Amino acid sequence: MQPNGLPRLCRLHLKRDFEGIIRGGIKLQYNGVILWWRSGVCASAHPARFAVVVSRKLGPAVVRNRAKRLLREAFRLNRKNILPGTDIIVSPRDGEKLSNVQAAQDALMTLCGRAAILSSSSENRS
Repeated sequence: MQPNGLPRLCRLHLKRDFEGIIRGGIKLQYNGVILWWRSGVCASAHPARFAVVVSRKLGPAVVRNRAKRLLREAFRLNRKNILPGTDIIVSPRDGEKLSNVQAAQDALMTLCGRAAILSSSSENRS
C-alpha cells in the first residue's frame, strides 16, 4: 500500500451501503457536486468512508475518470477533518467546474461544512 494512498477502510464498497446512504441519508448540492451523507451507528468503529458515483452524462471516460480522481484526492487530503463514522457519497454533475484539485477541495469542504460533518479542530482553522 502506498503511504499517501486512500486505505481500504476509508472507501465504501458494498451495494447495501450505497443504497442506505442514498435512500436514508441527507443530500446537499454545491457548485456542480452532489453529496449524500449519513453518520454511522458507531462513530468510533471506522474512519470517514468515501465513494464517488459518476454518470455517463458527465462526458466521455476521460472526463469521468478525471472527476473521480480529483474528488478522491480532495477527500484524501481532508479526511482527517471529517468526523469519524461518517459515510459520504459524492457525484459530480459538471466536470468543467472541477478543473483542478483546489476546486474539488473547495466543493467538498463547503459541502461538508454545510452538512456539519467537519471535526471541531478543522472548523477552527477555517
